[in-house]
Amino acid sequence: RLIGEPINTQLPVPVAISEIADTFTAEPGEHAWRIKNLDNTADIVLDVDANGVITPVKRTPLTDVELTFKGLNSKMDYVLVEDVLNKVDTNALARRKEAISRGMDKTELKIILDALLTPTNDVFPFNEVGGYSVTVASGDDLYDIFFKAKHGIEDYGDNYHALVGSTVKEKIDTYDKDNATTFNYNLTLMDRLAKVGISARKIFGKVSRLSNETETDILDKKKMVLVARDSTISEGKPIQFVRRKINPAIAQLMGADVDSAQRAIMVGQVPVIVEVSGIKENVLGYSVYGYESVVIAVKNPKAIAFADLTTILT
Repeated sequence: RLIGEPINTQLPVPVAISEIADTFTAEPGEHAWRIKNLDNTADIVLDVDANGVITPVKRTPLTDVELTFKGLNSKMDYVLVEDVLNKVDTNALARRKEAISRGMDKTELKIILDALLTPTNDVFPFNEVGGYSVTVASGDDLYDIFFKAKHGIEDYGDNYHALVGSTVKEKIDTYDKDNATTFNYNLTLMDRLAKVGISARKIFGKVSRLSNETETDILDKKKMVLVARDSTISEGKPIQFVRRKINPAIAQLMGADVDSAQRAIMVGQVPVIVEVSGIKENVLGYSVYGYESVVIAVKNPKAIAFADLTTILT
């Protein structure tokens, strides 16, 4: 009798993407575009001219840029039939199937966070590359940073949601006790953030984007991103995340099962072709493999703030 089951130490990631981004799907072969630049044209209202002359100004439509989808795939995990038949752990490959979906969830979130923290015009408008970067002064603490971030973007939105690294979240939890001896007035950080419309979610876990399986944090432990989800200058959330649909006909040709996240999981039948000692061989085993295609765009960088708290958190 096997007591319990094998434990995988990888942590799942909460569904955080939908909290900061509008999500869409694109049909197979469908093209997607974003506007190249933010429209910075001033709002102009003039006094009526004494002679009734109306001032004409030619306006040019904004340029669009086509989005380039990024394909994501897992390694092809395989297991030997003999190993499965002769071991108590008969669900080894089924667990890898779950791991592929979990890893892609985490990878999607990491792609978004990396794009926000290391901004380029591949994602941001060409004339506004990056959100509001909070300047962390030596005398600042968590309270100061959160309110600097809020004040930096509040002209462009509200209903704030913060994605924070694990150290930031721990310091939020212990803020009152950490500062109890220096408070000159009653301040409860968690309550104060809630009162001004800021919710916070801890982003934890690791994922590997390298073939050698070296893992990195989804979000650095001492960094935070604050997003104003209800924009005052554009409809919807400031980030847009698109998945390419995999229609049933294509899925059938691929031999894949496709979930609601438009993620294809393919289970290879016996035999599976693998490289053994530098030579491709037919092996008595079966495999599992995952694939999806996604793209991200930031349409409203003015509603996004970020901060690196490394200098003030221990």
